[in-house]
Amino acid sequence: MTIRTDENVFVLPAFHARRPFVQLAGGAFPARIAPWPDYGHRVMNVSALCVDRHLGDHAEKPAILCGRAPDGHIAWRDLHERVCRLANALTDQGVQRGDVVAVDMPLMVESIVAVLACIRIGAVHVLMPEGLDAPALAERLADCGAVAIVAGDGTGHAQPKAMLDRALAMIGLHCAVRLVLVVAAEGAQLPMKPGRDHFYNDVVDWYEPDYPPAVMHPDAPFFLLHAADGAGRFRSVTYTAGEYSRLLIRTTEMLVPQGNAEIPYSLLDMAWKAGQTALVVNALAKGATITNSEGALAPKGR
Repeated sequence: MTIRTDENVFVLPAFHARRPFVQLAGGAFPARIAPWPDYGHRVMNVSALCVDRHLGDHAEKPAILCGRAPDGHIAWRDLHERVCRLANALTDQGVQRGDVVAVDMPLMVESIVAVLACIRIGAVHVLMPEGLDAPALAERLADCGAVAIVAGDGTGHAQPKAMLDRALAMIGLHCAVRLVLVVAAEGAQLPMKPGRDHFYNDVVDWYEPDYPPAVMHPDAPFFLLHAADGAGRFRSVTYTAGEYSRLLIRTTEMLVPQGNAEIPYSLLDMAWKAGQTALVVNALAKGATITNSEGALAPKGR
């Protein structure tokens, strides 16, 4: 199998899911990813490899360090609880296996938790690139058919909540988003649509810190990448669970040839900005501590 590069980040060839299209102002976009049939043998849920397997002897050891207290030290037990709480919250709010959840945040604790929670319930995760204007953000959200968004507001390099609202308004009646969880500074005054928008901690903290990982099938949709071409356009590439597992191995082999070397934070951040989650997931699966000395990973949020 060959690997090509896209914006300096390795991309594994993947199938393009056939999806229904709806006509929107400005063009036709796929409405959503249709659930992929569950056939073939079952595989272990990747979130169990990233979190649960480290709870035995390493539960109190750091999974994430960002140099800030009290949120600067995230132990494996704490990471497990955060992932399970969000998985319960998303499920209770109607997110199901095969649904698409968009993560509109830079690399930080809550965005890592969001990706692992999606994996845990069998939802498809997709990262929104930084610096998009409202039309570009609307185009991508319509393309993937996201039913939920985990977003930040002025957190790190997160796009403002007002920008997200304009993008969702541009999609109009065809918008599938019914839940927006916003990570924001304590006391932030933001425009919030009743019934759809909620502050992240106000919702997630109420849920149980335990959620059994869903059984996965290798041909089930797992991850969606909006890959950019040289002309500034994007195309959607959907990875199955099996393809994503191979992506975890191959990207690390290519970018960290020694195998057991620590993946530098700068490389994790570069991959994240390009829409790739495989390097971060692989680091956690190996039990590595994700470290950012500047503390940008864990802003004190609401």
